[in-house]
Amino acid sequence: MPKNALPQQQRFVNLLKALVPAQVNLARDLSELLELSNDGVYRRLRSETPFTLDEAVSICFHYSIPLEALNNEIPDVVTFQFNQLDESLERFQAYFVQLGEQLKWISKQSDAHIYYAAEDIPVFYHFGFPKLTAFKLFYWRKSILNMPDVEQSKFSEAHVTDFSLFESLYDRFSAIHTTEIWTEETLVSTLQQLKFYWDAGFFDRAEDALAVLDELQTLMQRIARQAEIGQKVNLQGASTGVPYTLYLCDLMIGNNSIYIRSGDASSTFIGYNTFNAIRTRNQAFNEQHKRWMENLCSKSIQISGMAEKIRNQFFKSQLRKIEQVKSHIAAELGL
Repeated sequence: MPKNALPQQQRFVNLLKALVPAQVNLARDLSELLELSNDGVYRRLRSETPFTLDEAVSICFHYSIPLEALNNEIPDVVTFQFNQLDESLERFQAYFVQLGEQLKWISKQSDAHIYYAAEDIPVFYHFGFPKLTAFKLFYWRKSILNMPDVEQSKFSEAHVTDFSLFESLYDRFSAIHTTEIWTEETLVSTLQQLKFYWDAGFFDRAEDALAVLDELQTLMQRIARQAEIGQKVNLQGASTGVPYTLYLCDLMIGNNSIYIRSGDASSTFIGYNTFNAIRTRNQAFNEQHKRWMENLCSKSIQISGMAEKIRNQFFKSQLRKIEQVKSHIAAELGL
């Protein structure tokens, strides 16, 4: 068979090289996976010998590549991957470990850029604050996943445990060039969760609720600082030098959506079930999603590094919303 007579396979090999972490020796890995000699692997990587269907399927499963990647040109067909979450604490913990690995890979790409249409506060920001992180984890486990170990529990400081994994998630996110699109309602869902838990008696003490709100207030001040300087800010509140762009949009976003671009590779993540996401690398879908993001930006006001008056008004209004929930709690306590 003539060299380079397998254009589909060459595209598949190029995809493999783009998606497999740099520290992985692809040829050696494939040799072990497919039980082939080094020569057999290299002939396949050079598209001189075709992968069998079984080999291609094994590769897709091994590297979590959707089978659709074998032919990315099928019109109107998109394959999504998702994390299967249930009442299992192990699956829940593994979800965040996997999220960390994805961020680690993205942060190593020099030209990586995350576009985030934020119906809710981007989840990574919560992870810069221990009590806010603990509350979010508790809320997801109790109200979304119905985990039996917290079914009868109230939120308290006892739920603030090992924070190192979540700090690393925040650190990695703060190292990636990001463009975000917020609305006036982006903060609302978190405040509604806090208010509902207070009204339902799911906080052990008022001090616990107020401490979470204090950290949420600090988080909003940190994002305001990012918008002011046009750069990401780390856990210590110092600039990372990584570009940050924030748009304020009057349109309803509908759901949390993320588009990631790095070189010729792209991915789309679409939020569902409150904090989980489905993801795809389908090029046609990602290109359409990118255009949707660009359209949102064109109909929005950039408030990072410019539009100082509008930026200050926006963040003042968000901080007032937090104060209103604090006042709601204080009023019930007769303070």
